[in-house]
Amino acid sequence: MQSKFKEKRAFFDYRLFFTMLILMAISTVMVYSASVWNGGDYADTSFFEKQLMFDVMAIAVFLFVAHLNHEIFRGPLVRLALYVITFGMLTATLFATPLNGARAWLNFGIFLIQPIELCKFVLVIGLANYFDQKHKGQMNGVIGIVHHFIHRQIAPDSSGKRILLSFTDWILIPMLVLLAPYALIIRMQPDDGGLFILLLITAMIWFAVGLPRGYIAVAIVLAAGAALYAWNNFSANQMERINAIFNPFLDAEGKGYQLINSVISIAHGGFFGVGLGNSFQKYGYLPEPETDYIMSIISEELGFVGVLIVLGLLFFLMWQSALIARQSASIYSSMVAFGISSIIFIQTGINIGAMSGLFPGTGVTLPFISYGGSSLLVMSTMLGVVANISMQNKHRIAYHKEVQEARKMSATSSLPKGGASVD
Repeated sequence: MQSKFKEKRAFFDYRLFFTMLILMAISTVMVYSASVWNGGDYADTSFFEKQLMFDVMAIAVFLFVAHLNHEIFRGPLVRLALYVITFGMLTATLFATPLNGARAWLNFGIFLIQPIELCKFVLVIGLANYFDQKHKGQMNGVIGIVHHFIHRQIAPDSSGKRILLSFTDWILIPMLVLLAPYALIIRMQPDDGGLFILLLITAMIWFAVGLPRGYIAVAIVLAAGAALYAWNNFSANQMERINAIFNPFLDAEGKGYQLINSVISIAHGGFFGVGLGNSFQKYGYLPEPETDYIMSIISEELGFVGVLIVLGLLFFLMWQSALIARQSASIYSSMVAFGISSIIFIQTGINIGAMSGLFPGTGVTLPFISYGGSSLLVMSTMLGVVANISMQNKHRIAYHKEVQEARKMSATSSLPKGGASVD
């Protein structure tokens, strides 16, 4: 028992763990600073106390998942259960009370849960498993049933049918079975920002797993068509939010209000910031500064240097996850680690873009930094999965190294004394 513990401790990925702890520490301090003035109630510590609770839960979840074999998510029943649960939670949001114009949250009393956070993880697991099975030619689960059904209906007896089957395997099956059911509900909420993230995750895994070049052009055309369709079907509220990016002062008291105050906060911070706790914008000017726009407060109080530190830590998590993906022995493990790295990258990019006026505000949280339980717990779970993949990679590399050393020792010991062969 003790030797197993020492072995796990030796292979444990401390870099991921301590980077997460540093980000959570920064988050907790900044959540306290940003929420200390809550609607006029000065020295409000409710957000700070809840964030501390979320931190403890996130650490426990990370450590548990890091020591849980990530292969458990490959089981057909496990995948089906996760998908049914997340789809059911998404459907339940349609009957929930709207929040900020969308029915995207479920109220569990202690905290709100945004099901799409779980959907991102389940989508990565589903795509990684599908492409791994596709590579091996062994399909199972619901997606395997769909795959076998299509291949029984279409015989690859001509070049046209073979191209059709290939296109179906690469694009249509993962989109129709894994993405479309989620997209249908998310569009009804509506949460276009969340749907956009799911599409980007799918696209990044496609390219990482080796989407044939010919299909890249098709995917671009389909994406352009989808974007044009979405543009023509945007609601008046959505168009106002998009127009607010280009000229927020057209509706300075409405759609452009949050962006204007965010930019003021960034400009006020300068290079070194005005000092921790000294933000002006958090005093009622920037709505809910502890959530989606917390980086604006970080920029104001800690300046450009503080922003660089946070982004550097997040980039380190992305980079390490990508390296772990590269070292993995299977397509499944590689795509899971890469998919999680992609989620951190995508959410960071969209959040920073929204606070600086590059994208409309979509309610996308900054990983490990924004206030909230569901985002932090899901992120810590996903990072725990990456840590487990890292531990297995280290174990495999160490094992192969031991085998090679043993072979060298055996070869050396088999030589006659003096190291020379005898004729």
